Amino acid sequence: MQPELRSVLIVSKKPKMTEFIRSAIPKDKFHPVRTVTSAAEARRILVSSEVDIVIIDTPLSDEFGTSLAKDIAPKCAAAVIVKPDFVEKTAYTLEPLGVVTLPSVLYKSVLYQTVMLLSSSISRMKKLRDHSNELRQRLSEVKAITKAKMLLMTEQRMTEEQAHRYIEKTAMDSSKKKIEVAKAIIEELSDDDD
Repeated sequence: MQPELRSVLIVSKKPKMTEFIRSAIPKDKFHPVRTVTSAAEARRILVSSEVDIVIIDTPLSDEFGTSLAKDIAPKCAAAVIVKPDFVEKTAYTLEPLGVVTLPSVLYKSVLYQTVMLLSSSISRMKKLRDHSNELRQRLSEVKAITKAKMLLMTEQRMTEEQAHRYIEKTAMDSSKKKIEVAKAIIEELSDDDD
């Protein structure tokens, strides 16, 4: 199975730094790797397409770059490159948002490791999001089945055990899932007001 390619956006007004960043990104793991020189251009790209990782080399041509980092932090993984004098202050502001801060005097290996770490964090976040969605779906199903049981108990005068057995048996006999049976019960027995 081929690994999923991650897209990267490099935001830098300095051609040498852009090339340095590009050279640290493995081509077999990251594609496309796009470059822009301003925050405005970056925002346009981020509105029209999905980007996994954004690397911002400050200052940009139209703003410093930390505002861009704050704006994109909820949507994608990001790293900001600043002069060494600004690392601590920038990190203090951006790290709570999950944005990595790097000094502008850096080795290619550090940049490579940062990009790989950001990629790994994207994978973990996707797994957590998928798990969260799965739990939300299960909770919704449990609520529906519970509501169906309650309706059977109040409208059909069943005990909880009888209602539970009724839903299970109906699901088995009709080759349906319990949630489908529960939804049918809710539709049939609910007041029109609900």
